[in-house]
Amino acid sequence: MKGFKKNRTKNGCIFNIAWIVFLCLVSALLSRYILIGINDMLAVGKPAHSVMVEVKEGDSLGAIATSLKNQGVISEKEFFRLYARFTNHNKKFLPGVYELQTNMDYQSIINHLQNKSNVKNVVEITFTEGMNILEYAELLEKEHVCSKDEFLKCCSSDEFNEKNAFLKNVTNSSERLYRLEGYLFPDTYNFYKGEPPEKIINTLLANYNKKISTKTDLENYQEKTSITEIAEKKGLSIDKILIIASLIQAEAADSADMYKVSSVIHNRLETLNSGGKNKFGESGLNYLQLDATVYYPYKSKQAKNKKSGNLFAPKYDTYKIKGLPPGPICNPGKEAILAAINPEKTEFYYYCHSESGTAYYAKTNSEHMQNLKKAGLK
Repeated sequence: MKGFKKNRTKNGCIFNIAWIVFLCLVSALLSRYILIGINDMLAVGKPAHSVMVEVKEGDSLGAIATSLKNQGVISEKEFFRLYARFTNHNKKFLPGVYELQTNMDYQSIINHLQNKSNVKNVVEITFTEGMNILEYAELLEKEHVCSKDEFLKCCSSDEFNEKNAFLKNVTNSSERLYRLEGYLFPDTYNFYKGEPPEKIINTLLANYNKKISTKTDLENYQEKTSITEIAEKKGLSIDKILIIASLIQAEAADSADMYKVSSVIHNRLETLNSGGKNKFGESGLNYLQLDATVYYPYKSKQAKNKKSGNLFAPKYDTYKIKGLPPGPICNPGKEAILAAINPEKTEFYYYCHSESGTAYYAKTNSEHMQNLKKAGLK
């Protein structure tokens, strides 16, 4: 009996110690959670920048908290929900799009999302593949989002370098008409009327960076990879790839055609090392001779003549310059970028398209002349 009592006493001591340790751990974790939550609630040490947050009709408090966290306005969703419920503000949020600062405390956030005067007038804008910066600016002004001239001015600025390290690849800014051409990823965006052009550009650049840097499933690649990784493995400059991709985007008839057009451009660029001569004994192939470059930033002579010619940039004309133009001529999509990195292996140095979009390719100039007749172009 004495041994039984000793064991029971011993087990009781172990249980008590374990219970005390457990309570201490729970207290420590709870204290840490409360401390982190309070810091988040008061926005202690949070950097300040503006973001857009949408509250949809019928959104629950949890959905709103998720949106706030995704945009970097809060870090602790559950703590925000507890605060909103405790202060009886959990059912008064108004649907709409709001501009918030990431260093706002919980009460400021709630007050902002429950004030109808803070709802922004949002415009959905789609920039399609192949549109250039001039067209972006005209569309933004047409939709009353921002001034065309202010947007264009920002597109030649280097103020976005600090937040976007990839822009350091642009080493010949003075030679380019618009420094950011090619880097404003074509996509559908939501902006509000009167939005500063700097914010619009930061949104476009962020999307570009996401599209080329995020690992994803790409055709012909077994493992998830990114466009940046593919280019680095091949020793290719992303800036050069964007220039080639913009030419492909502007010239190709469709996605399938892009890879053959890419092969022609790459084959001609290879002749830069041989004075413009190819294996078939033809010369002058170091001139790409791409029609899409002739009137940049306009798409045609007619478009140029209808507007001021002050922006006309003949230094992009690949009939007059050897090799690539100083910068992209439009903003290419993902498919064109991939085609620029992975050209089809061919011996083509020429191509043309009929009015219906049928593509013809040729190895020699004589074959090209025949193709022009087939395409109804000569």
